[in-house]
Amino acid sequence: RGGSVLRDLLRALEVLELLCVNLLLCPWRKEIRSLKTFTGNFVYYIQSVLPDDIVTTVLEKIGYTATTATEFSLVKKRNNEETKQTAFEIFLARIECETILELTSEEKHGSVEKTLQKRAQTHQHHQDKEDQTAQREEAESGEIKAVSETKLCLATQQQPPAHSHASFEAARS
Repeated sequence: RGGSVLRDLLRALEVLELLCVNLLLCPWRKEIRSLKTFTGNFVYYIQSVLPDDIVTTVLEKIGYTATTATEFSLVKKRNNEETKQTAFEIFLARIECETILELTSEEKHGSVEKTLQKRAQTHQHHQDKEDQTAQREEAESGEIKAVSETKLCLATQQQPPAHSHASFEAARS
């Protein structure tokens, strides 16, 4: 059943993403300014998949406010950057769902749970490698800095300043 749930989530994310894109491209259109919660797309693709509190939170992030029990409207000036950010996050979630569905369908008798576990392990493995690489680069950078500081110290000790001979003569007299 995991595959069908993911497909339902994918469709809900597609509808929300389309809503964000339309809001960014055509905010003046009447059908964009008001969102009815009893329409087919909303009832079948969003409400049936996502919990009400999540739907409300996402819609508020993109600029909608619940004006009645069955309607969300753009009543205040919305933050375009937050709408863009939310649209991008929805896009990423949709792409992740598509990827998981693809990986699940490629495996013989693949299950969503196994695919998610493998992806989590792969992600953790890559994260560990990145951390090790960063630590190694940091250590190498520290060694290079120490070597260059040592060379600088040695160079200043080996080459006395030009005026040191004169100042030595002055101090001696």
